[in-house]
Amino acid sequence: MTSDIRKMDGKDKFVLVPSADIYENQNEYVIKADMPGVTRENLEVMIEKNELRIRGKVATENPADLKYAEYRLHNYFRSFTVGDSIDREKIQASLENGVLTLTLPKSEAVKPRRIEIKVA
Repeated sequence: MTSDIRKMDGKDKFVLVPSADIYENQNEYVIKADMPGVTRENLEVMIEKNELRIRGKVATENPADLKYAEYRLHNYFRSFTVGDSIDREKIQASLENGVLTLTLPKSEAVKPRRIEIKVA
């Protein structure tokens, strides 16, 4: 995973920007984002206007006897700009083995369609 760390204002001091792959087929776009350590309960996916936002929180547990640590888990945040070609009502999200999969169906108006040729 090659995520960027960014400083944020608000609740999170630092967040990881998860690596993501984006696929497109005839009917939809699919985004796969690496978010290890995030559970379904600590994951938020929001779409507002043309911005799709994902935020994941990682529960950190530090043992009482921990004296020094170099490894730290960060929360995740990333946003994507989406166009009007996405059917916002049909967006789906699933989380499996630390990978968030978002399915963004294309609206019917932008899907390719075959035009019937009439014989006169």
